[in-house]
Amino acid sequence: MSFATVKLKSRILFMNTDISVFLPDPPLGREREFDKKYKVLWLLHGASGDHTEWRYGSHLAQYLRGRDTMAVMPSALNSDYGCYPDFGGGYDFPAYFFEELMPFVFGELPASSRPEDQILAGASMGGFGALSLGLQHPERFGGIGAFGCSLRESAFLEPFTEMTGAEFRAYAMAHRKELPTEYGDPAEGIKPKEINVIAKYPTVRDFLNSPECMYRRFPEAAASGKLPPMYIACGTEDLFYGPTLRMKALAEDCGAENITFDLVEGVGHSGRLWDLELKKLIDHFGL
Repeated sequence: MSFATVKLKSRILFMNTDISVFLPDPPLGREREFDKKYKVLWLLHGASGDHTEWRYGSHLAQYLRGRDTMAVMPSALNSDYGCYPDFGGGYDFPAYFFEELMPFVFGELPASSRPEDQILAGASMGGFGALSLGLQHPERFGGIGAFGCSLRESAFLEPFTEMTGAEFRAYAMAHRKELPTEYGDPAEGIKPKEINVIAKYPTVRDFLNSPECMYRRFPEAAASGKLPPMYIACGTEDLFYGPTLRMKALAEDCGAENITFDLVEGVGHSGRLWDLELKKLIDHFGL
């Protein structure tokens, strides 16, 4: 595999962005076929990572060797791959991803633009991003993978739907231990980052109706028949194991039969597991 770091000046994010890219090498003794188009594995990093996470934290290059697949790994700060209009000049990662990054990759790199050739995956926060972006535009992907995460749940927000974002932020920060968290110590309650995801919207109802409310978008995508195949992996000792089981039950209730769940006994929130699952995902989707 050949590796490159690409800097893309984003008009939407108003900043330079970093992207790591793995490209297949031509067979030994042969020239690169410049008209050849490769499948694309879009890999998203976790909360404390960046575009280099999968390069240095997995055997990605080894797993892709000999395959007609390239990997594209963007940086997304600690954003949950969401939209934050009040941060700096505005940080709208979904708009950047769909309106700038994907067209750039399809136009400037030897990447197939066919939806069936796009696999979007990530671990931890990157898994949230894969689920969120994938459910916003399920028609644009041939598969979605998520490790060590699940759909962000929202039923606990029903009593607060009429609150403004500012009102919910004030209430949630004062009553954190009374509200559930998707990650971390349950005894600490909802995390400030989780509050920020909700409170940036004008009202809590607006969040529930937004593309970022994955627990609602999933049944909609399943009902529309647009839900692409999914590969979901989680260790039984991971904090996301309970939410993953609830996602599995939701998938069954929705009749979504194109979802594979790999629940690994005795493993927690672990990069070692994500590396193993990355190989399984590559094989699962025939990359």
